[in-house]
Amino acid sequence: MMTRSGPADRPRQPIVVGYSATATGQDALALGIALAREQNADLHIVLVAPEDSGFSPSHGYDRSYDGILLDQMQDWLTDALTGVPDDVRATCHVASATNAAEGLLAAARALGAGVITIGSRSGGLLRSHRIGSMASALLHSSDIPVALAPTGYHQPGPIGRVTTMFGQRRGATDVIAVGLETARDRDIPLRLVSIVMIDEPDTDVPSDTAGINMKVVNEVHSYATARLAAEAEEKVTDRTATAVVATGRSVPEALHDLDWRDDEIVLVASSRLAADGRLFLGKTATTMLRATPVPMVIVPAGWSHPGTTDPRQED
Repeated sequence: MMTRSGPADRPRQPIVVGYSATATGQDALALGIALAREQNADLHIVLVAPEDSGFSPSHGYDRSYDGILLDQMQDWLTDALTGVPDDVRATCHVASATNAAEGLLAAARALGAGVITIGSRSGGLLRSHRIGSMASALLHSSDIPVALAPTGYHQPGPIGRVTTMFGQRRGATDVIAVGLETARDRDIPLRLVSIVMIDEPDTDVPSDTAGINMKVVNEVHSYATARLAAEAEEKVTDRTATAVVATGRSVPEALHDLDWRDDEIVLVASSRLAADGRLFLGKTATTMLRATPVPMVIVPAGWSHPGTTDPRQED
């Protein structure tokens, strides 16, 4: 384990980076740094080493290979550490597991991480998201929020705006709660985006700002909780939050006219199919991912209200 100290202040939950010595790993590291800047959050750079299964059908296992591999991984992590700014505390770890996703998730749990950052699969267009096998496994099983960096992500941070996206269905409590908390803790603007399909009921969109604000706040009340709606209304009123109604015949069409900032992150909820306390990237969120050029954070079901059976009991 290698450590480099940063500034001292009230600590926040650590950020775990799913690292590899590739462009994908560099994107994940860049996002981890951006999230950590000005947050006094420890950054843990984790590289998963393949665990020896003990199975070799024709030759004995050469254990000298373990030492060579470990030395190489330590060199990769040393290089990664040199790219972390001085104002971020960073630690490097090698985790051993038969499965990369399992190893990273186990390390994140052991370190008490609040989020895991990963990169998009290589080969995609700049600022696009492509899901590789490790990302897919995490995005359908993690009990910790997962942040996916687009290809070529290099925003130095800190994060300057958070966008929360939700639709006209119950279950938006988690993502709205996390969006409000993120904006509050980081002291950054919040954008509440209500996605409305044209063929769904109640698709009338007010033409004035006040009407749009009220519509979105009412939808927070309908699809999340009264407490969150009150906080959202307060932020909209004091202009630390903006409200947007995005409409279209499809999710890409609805998102087409949204503006994006380089220092922005987007929050989306897990599918309604997700088990409580688990993350599950549903069809709609996958479509959002492909239509969004900035990092996206997927929040596990029940993240904002662990241990309760009905999130609307907060009303």
